[in-house]
Amino acid sequence: MPKTETEPWRGTDLSVSELRRNAEKRNESMEGGTAWRALDFLLYLVMVVLIMFSIRTVLLDPVRVDGKSMLDTLEDGDVMLVDRTAYMFKTPQRGDIVMCYYPDSYYEIQEIPYASRVKRVVAVAGDTIETIDGVLCVNGEPVDEPYLTQDRIGNQYIRRQTIPDDCVYVLGDNRSVSRDSRYDTVGPIPLCRVVGKARLVLFPVKKLHLV
Repeated sequence: MPKTETEPWRGTDLSVSELRRNAEKRNESMEGGTAWRALDFLLYLVMVVLIMFSIRTVLLDPVRVDGKSMLDTLEDGDVMLVDRTAYMFKTPQRGDIVMCYYPDSYYEIQEIPYASRVKRVVAVAGDTIETIDGVLCVNGEPVDEPYLTQDRIGNQYIRRQTIPDDCVYVLGDNRSVSRDSRYDTVGPIPLCRVVGKARLVLFPVKKLHLV
């Protein structure tokens, strides 16, 4: 019986870089190539950015407090989270802290940039509001305001008036410096100018709390 000799195994002479290029060529034929994979990653990244942008502008918006009109509830520099969906299916309630825009004429008269304001809703459409002996009253009843300290009251005289339909009456918690619905240049705020509700303070972290 003839002797069968086994052919010795010969290792490849290709370098590591050549092997990698060959593998990439096979991948290109199967997956569309390096350029296609890069484009696929770029589209994925754009989609993530768009989703995050949508969340920020449509749902939840971190807003920095600028000024002292909401002391002691909100301090200058605090970053709060504003819920832009809060009033999609309901209207603001008394006690809500809202982000809103004043009438266009206010910014023109004050000669200041057009920017949002953060205030507390103290009366809603149909309510009668006034101050009696320096005390805020709504529908003839004194309003319990635990957030208001004595040194923040200032001159909070409010003439007796009924809040128009589709409007809210807003005040700052620090009424000694706040420009709000007490001023003729502001007045009751139309609901269409209320853009969200403050939910919590995010920063500084040590002050993290609901509002």
